[in-house]
Amino acid sequence: MSHAWRPLFVIIAVVIIIFTARIIIVPSDFEATNGDYKYQWHRVSSEQDWKDFPVKHKGREFCEQCHDEMTATVKGSGHTNVQCESCHVQFNPDKKGHPIDLKEDFDYLLEIGIDRSRALCKRCHTKLVYRPIPKIYIKNRESYEDMKLVDPTEHNPGIECIECHDVHRTEFK
Repeated sequence: MSHAWRPLFVIIAVVIIIFTARIIIVPSDFEATNGDYKYQWHRVSSEQDWKDFPVKHKGREFCEQCHDEMTATVKGSGHTNVQCESCHVQFNPDKKGHPIDLKEDFDYLLEIGIDRSRALCKRCHTKLVYRPIPKIYIKNRESYEDMKLVDPTEHNPGIECIECHDVHRTEFK
């Protein structure tokens, strides 16, 4: 047998190994089916697992049940696209702040409270040299606007943002 055939046999062996591994690794019920999945490919047997997965973030509609005046204010501001939980979820369990027990009364899985720290605003509003200024779509104005960014080392260092800004209306107090 000629040495020219050896690379062909190696390639055929690699292809056979890849297909064998795919048969072993990929579940038999992994398929593309119609549904509201971004790419349609999923494991059919896991659909119920995902339907039973507890929802943590319930969105503005959940908060609106009790805080309709505040959510209406936010809807008319620059934060109209920001969900309440983006700012009001507490990662520190010692800082509980909601007056009623949402876990017991509403089966809500997160701790809600008020964080008035400068660090919270800096998560979105810090100007970064490697990032262009994001354009945000304001629904109620039906227009794109530049997101307001600051350099936190120069912009009023040492005081909290809420001293000057009303975060729900996204304007000065």
